[in-house]
Amino acid sequence: SCAMNIDGQNTLACTKSMHDVGAGGAVKVNPLPHQPVVKDLVPDLTNFYAQYASIEPWLKTTTPTPQKEWKQSHEEREKLDGLYECILCACCSTSCPSYWWNSDRFLGPAALLQATRWVTDSRDEATGERLDNLEDPFRLYRCHTIMNCAKACPKGLNPSEAIAELKLKLVERQI
Repeated sequence: SCAMNIDGQNTLACTKSMHDVGAGGAVKVNPLPHQPVVKDLVPDLTNFYAQYASIEPWLKTTTPTPQKEWKQSHEEREKLDGLYECILCACCSTSCPSYWWNSDRFLGPAALLQATRWVTDSRDEATGERLDNLEDPFRLYRCHTIMNCAKACPKGLNPSEAIAELKLKLVERQI
């Protein structure tokens, strides 16, 4: 993506207006912070995408596949709003201090937002397995609800809220 740090804020260069930056002076453009740089403004997001893959972002079922489609009620579908729209630009994860310090083990806001999407999906039949995969002192619990992720998201999503939902689901299943 065209995600980069413009005047100290992670954003998408393709949507950032010149009127919003630079206040008449020079505009500072840098690659996303705390990521190895491949070249110029291109960060190496290998780890970021590997973490996304680790949450297994696809529908898991044991029920035989229906002839047409997996059905959801309107209410069930609405629960996915604010979760599926992520474009994996990494603005949120690279704005998160916990991700900076623990990116080898903490999944980060983007991957956890997507994990919430699959745990919430009424058609998915692997909720317990998905929650088991997240229950770890580092994978999920390094989020300290600083909210940089929500501020940085160019789509207006709130990964911090999604992470809190995952933590709540883990507690609820213990009760």
